[in-house]
Amino acid sequence: MLIGALAGTALLIAGGVFAGVKLSQHPRPVTATAPNSAAAPPKPAPNTGPFTGASTVAFGRVTGVDGKEAPGATPTTETWGVRSVCRPDGCLATASRLTGETMQIATMVFDQVGGSWLAVSVGSTTCGKAEGEVWETYSLQTRSDGTLSGESTQTMVAGCANRRTVTFARTGDVDVNSLPDPATLPPRVVSPAEALRGRYHQTDVTPNGYNEGNDYVVRTDCVRTGDRCMTLFHRPPAAALALVFGDGKWIYDRESDNRCSKGGTAHVKIVAQFPLPQPPQDPITLLSGHGREDVTGASACPSTDVDIKFARTGD
Repeated sequence: MLIGALAGTALLIAGGVFAGVKLSQHPRPVTATAPNSAAAPPKPAPNTGPFTGASTVAFGRVTGVDGKEAPGATPTTETWGVRSVCRPDGCLATASRLTGETMQIATMVFDQVGGSWLAVSVGSTTCGKAEGEVWETYSLQTRSDGTLSGESTQTMVAGCANRRTVTFARTGDVDVNSLPDPATLPPRVVSPAEALRGRYHQTDVTPNGYNEGNDYVVRTDCVRTGDRCMTLFHRPPAAALALVFGDGKWIYDRESDNRCSKGGTAHVKIVAQFPLPQPPQDPITLLSGHGREDVTGASACPSTDVDIKFARTGD
């Protein structure tokens, strides 16, 4: 059995800072159009809605998912423009970054869910040698001083994740006409994948035998259309499995170099699929998957199929 296969390893959670910038989204300028000298400037639209305005966004020091600070980490600041509206189906807001570059994605949509403002966005970036999709989330709650505070996270299937505290403090009005109108957006869709949450115990079965795995804390974040989600299985202090949900199943796709318990090292690629349980469950009590572990390199460990189960043990 490979030390570092799905049974014993997982995604290495970097202590924090994404190296490099490779964005799939770009900021939309949130500025007023210069008035024509021959005409009176247009009257600014009123800043209505519970989250509308220009905000200073203060990020705490970046940490790993276990809360351990990255060496040399310092607080950072951005400014954002936000336009919000409340409809019969709930409140939502569009947001664009004006200055700063702490997080990778520069535009997002917030939905008010259960008393929190939630935003989940997907872009691309690099982290050391890892390159690929990055999932960024915000979860904010209204404080007594009028600020919105909470947590922001970044997760890459390719191998990095981190989190920061974050606070939005309103500093004034914004030109709402320069932001997308949230009233035109469709309602947020609740994904059945959100039922994968809580604490889970992992067991694996391979041709080499049965393995009692690890215990994880599980969190699922979904884009507002409900068709794609990122599920992070976190095992303290700093290991995790990242599974991406889409088309009715989760996929674990990871490759790395690992030691073999039989001697030598090898390059290991693991791909496993976990169908959404039917009928749907909330919460999901048992998630089962099947995959393939392909091994190459100077190692005595063979390639093998693997069956994986995650059994829920609590909240």
